[in-house]
Amino acid sequence: MTPQSIVSNLGQLRRVARISDSDGWIRVAAIDHPEPYKLLFDSDLSAVGHDEVVESKLELIEAMAPHSTAVLLDPATSLAQAIAGGALPGDVGLISGIEELYHAPDTSPTGFDLELTLKPGWGPAKLAAVGCDAVKLVIFHRHDDPDDVQERNHGIVSEVAAECTTLQLPLVLEPLWYPREGESLDDPAVQDVRTASVISSAGSYRRAGGDIMKMEFPTVIGTEHGQAGAAAACEAMDAEVDGPWVLLSAGVTFDGFARQLEIGAKAGAIGFMAGRAIWGDAVGRHPAEVREKGCRQATERLDRLAEIMAEHGTQRRTIRPSAEAARGIGPDWYEGVLNG
Repeated sequence: MTPQSIVSNLGQLRRVARISDSDGWIRVAAIDHPEPYKLLFDSDLSAVGHDEVVESKLELIEAMAPHSTAVLLDPATSLAQAIAGGALPGDVGLISGIEELYHAPDTSPTGFDLELTLKPGWGPAKLAAVGCDAVKLVIFHRHDDPDDVQERNHGIVSEVAAECTTLQLPLVLEPLWYPREGESLDDPAVQDVRTASVISSAGSYRRAGGDIMKMEFPTVIGTEHGQAGAAAACEAMDAEVDGPWVLLSAGVTFDGFARQLEIGAKAGAIGFMAGRAIWGDAVGRHPAEVREKGCRQATERLDRLAEIMAEHGTQRRTIRPSAEAARGIGPDWYEGVLNG
């Protein structure tokens, strides 16, 4: 990284540092889940109260934050509450998503409307104003989507990326593959379609403006077919991103995610942003002692994932500037900041 590029990206570099540890690994506890989180309390979403969800999330945030480099929170039930109530320490980074996920369990294979929609009244400028260190955006994507759908999605992402660049906010993009009617991941041919799509989206959305890619594991390693191609697929994804990427847990068990992270770290992943695989046992209408045990287990799992990154991470896709470049910054560097 050159002195000129460092000066023009100081805010972004500082924010990336805040969501990373001293070795450059990003270790994020993701707890921004909407309806799927509430379903852990009751199958009838109308029976789950706002305060009940807030209390549960604050309990988890307070436990997990000291074991994470950052937390990923939603604006409705956790972000403001965690800051105002002190559950989120000042030395832990903060990320929030700007997508609007419309719950559609009966009509969508993902449980959500597939159309990319930004959350009304919430965007990069407001995230910057309340102290967030990065912006996250989910896109449901297939590499064989119609051209007009792909153009629309990439266009929205490019606009968001431009705003994030102006605000010096890192943009974390999360493209998620979805099955079409009749497709099953028990079928190796469908697995291959998914793998190709995950790898393709990693590159196309990185080029559309993603600073950090939040990626699904590209194969289904619970199957013989997926396990055999796992390492090669992760290496292909690393090459396609040609930049920093982290793994999401996508509903797998903790042990399954730990295996995925080891393979991903060896291929170039710089960390993880994971959710239910870490904290799933702590959420629901459980007695206090059960929730406390779940929170302790969540912290132990975060520590285990940190150990995996320390042991297997390669840092081939570093996002840290070099000391040599920093020495080249002159005494009047600040005169050009914010001048266009």
